[in-house]
Amino acid sequence: MHPLARALLSSWEWRPEVLLVIVPLGVMYFVGWWRVRHLSAHQKLANGWRLASYEGGLGILLLALCSPIDRLGGQLFFMHMVQHMLMIMFAAPMLLLAEPFPFFLWSLPLSLRLPLAHLFERDSLFRRALTQVTKPLAAWLIYLTVFLGWHDPNAYDAALTYGWLHNIEHISFFLAALIFWWPIIGCAPHIHPRFPVWGKLAFLIGSIPPNMALGVSIAFASGVLYPYYSSAPHIFRFTVMEDQQLAGAIMWIQGSEMYIMISLFVLGRLFLVKGKERPLDRTWDSEEAMIAPGLEDRVSQNRWRKAARGASGSSPLSSSLSSSSTSSSDVSQPT
Repeated sequence: MHPLARALLSSWEWRPEVLLVIVPLGVMYFVGWWRVRHLSAHQKLANGWRLASYEGGLGILLLALCSPIDRLGGQLFFMHMVQHMLMIMFAAPMLLLAEPFPFFLWSLPLSLRLPLAHLFERDSLFRRALTQVTKPLAAWLIYLTVFLGWHDPNAYDAALTYGWLHNIEHISFFLAALIFWWPIIGCAPHIHPRFPVWGKLAFLIGSIPPNMALGVSIAFASGVLYPYYSSAPHIFRFTVMEDQQLAGAIMWIQGSEMYIMISLFVLGRLFLVKGKERPLDRTWDSEEAMIAPGLEDRVSQNRWRKAARGASGSSPLSSSLSSSSTSSSDVSQPT
């Protein structure tokens, strides 16, 4: 193995600026989760899968930002693409699925909890501004603008050259991803009306063409789009063009697959809810339901026939009673 590759794979960089954000967020969520589970009336909210989803999302962020993936992203374009995919497609939705907002509130002392809750009251200026920014159409446009804008060759190379700009790139990617997944997941704070399923599907499917167009343009470019990687050491025997083609294929295929898979999941949830709301009709195969159009009168005719057969096939007790009544009537008649 190339010495540089061995060094990169064996190195985890525990970056203070990352740990100072992720570790407190993880502790706050756990404290709030524990309090809700043991002290609140809403104990069912603090279940195990939400805790696992949140801590798993933070773990994926650590993997993307502190593992060798971060170092390799400076040498290989496709590893940089993997890093962005982990942040956008996995970490962000996993954190939102965990419903972090109520647990963060419960993790705070009461003196801080109430002022923070007031920010989200219906008439507050902060809530009105946040509502405008996070409307579905605005969220979709913000996400695509950030995603496509940072892949401009000049912006991308500048982010790789200057560390502080690279951090801004990652922060903007992650915040745009949170805004993007918020209306899809529908987590708290609930400042918008419920997003209909057809809107979620349009939201997700509408993200596929821009993602696919960018990935295809990178994969099939005739020349090097990002000169930074031309000067980077070539490891794993990848040429610059092979590295670029692989990065474009990851964005094009894997990125589009994620939108499609989540669209299918949203659709499946719709069918599951509808199935619970409308139980199976037990009369679906009844005679009335199966009769051909124009022959509805046959149903009533069959009912009369069944009634007549039921009257004729009487029980032995009724037959004996009817015969005794007949004989008594015959005796009573004069000869």
